Amino acid sequence: MPVDTLGLTQDHLGKRMRVELADGESLEIRLHELTVCAKPEPCCGITYILLSSNRSDGKRESGAAYWTPFREIEKFKVLED
Repeated sequence: MPVDTLGLTQDHLGKRMRVELADGESLEIRLHELTVCAKPEPCCGITYILLSSNRSDGKRESGAAYWTPFREIEKFKVLED
C-alpha cells in the first residue's frame, strides 16, 4: 500500500508553508525533506525548519529542525516567499 503524502511532493522542498496539525498546532515552516517508505511506516513524514508556531509553551524553537509524521498533518498551504 503506497504512503499517503497528502499531496506533498519533491516540488515542495525548500518552500515556505503553513501546516496545520491534528492537535491544533499551526506551523509556518520551510520544508526540508520528505521521508517516504515503500509501505506505510512510522518513519514516513516531513523534516522542516520551524519559522513560527501558534504554541506558546516553548516546546518548539524557531529556526530548529523538526520531523512530523504525515498522519499528524491535517492540511498545508504553500506561502509566498
